[in-house]
Amino acid sequence: MNSTELQKATAGYSVGTVGDLATFEGKAFVKETMGTTSVEVSFGSLAPGQAVPFFHHHRQNEEVYVVLSGAGVFTLDGEPIAVASGSVVRVAPEVSRGTRCTGETPLVYICIQAKDGSLEQFTATDGVIEH
Repeated sequence: MNSTELQKATAGYSVGTVGDLATFEGKAFVKETMGTTSVEVSFGSLAPGQAVPFFHHHRQNEEVYVVLSGAGVFTLDGEPIAVASGSVVRVAPEVSRGTRCTGETPLVYICIQAKDGSLEQFTATDGVIEH
């Protein structure tokens, strides 16, 4: 599977899947399926030797990549940075970025995008303990 499948949705929440991440291939965005309004999340997988076919940057959105498995190189403003399972990479909007799988197994990652500078509250300041 390389798409997001909605499993349940109410006015207050959505539940979906991109399938088994161990066999996930390609790219899947969750915004449209899940109805997110403040963040974009995507799942990506690059086969050994494969690279995203373009470099890009953003106008407004910061990205955070979480590498789930495999190994690769993120090229950030021309600087190659080695990544592997467990790596977390934050990229400011204006930074040019490209990704390549350098390992012998697929590079599988999650990319989270949100407007740069928009986080006003987080767990400790936004959470409300109910019990």
